[in-house]
Amino acid sequence: MFKRIVQWVKDFFQSLFGGKSKSVKPTANIERKAPPPLDDSDLESLFIELLAGVHQSRGQAWALKWLQNIEHRVSTERWVKWLKQFGNKLLASPAPNNEMSSRLLELGELQIGEVGDLAHDIGMQLLARNQPDPIIEYQGPDVEPNNEIPVTTEEVEASPDGEFQTITLDQLLTLMQQDDNLRQLVAQQVGIETDDPDVIIQALIAQHEAASEVTDTSIVEE
Repeated sequence: MFKRIVQWVKDFFQSLFGGKSKSVKPTANIERKAPPPLDDSDLESLFIELLAGVHQSRGQAWALKWLQNIEHRVSTERWVKWLKQFGNKLLASPAPNNEMSSRLLELGELQIGEVGDLAHDIGMQLLARNQPDPIIEYQGPDVEPNNEIPVTTEEVEASPDGEFQTITLDQLLTLMQQDDNLRQLVAQQVGIETDDPDVIIQALIAQHEAASEVTDTSIVEE
């Protein structure tokens, strides 16, 4: 009887204090560190990546998505501020940067907003600085006479029968829209990689205006 009482007491205290205690895992306070800020060299690398994707004909939707994915680290305002500095550096460099100007124009043609518009402006300035006023010899059919006053912003010479005759930019645009070989020839002489006749004409006008400014400055200095 006494042994049973002793055993009961043991069992009672064992059930009271001898159960498995549940271990409580301490909650670790893990602080998420913010990514380091991007400097100018980081932005340049990212922008070159954007230009490369556009050059691979990934299109407007891809470019917009690319900018949206990185917006939490680089805002549009930051892009514009940096791009102005980047453009000034390109324009101050003696290197022609023809490939860069072509890719900037490609980005601008996608119409992706303020970043694309500024890139297009910088590309046009690079073209105007790098290229002399071109004279293009075109072996083609006679150009119908224009009864209106011709646009004298830029003149290109055509040679129907061995003799050169002057044509206007509007006439050149029409010819390029009809002749793939002419369009490639003019783009090559202007120094841009595009098949868009309108962009080629814009480049011609920009080069002419830049050459005119240089000429006017020289006259004033004399």
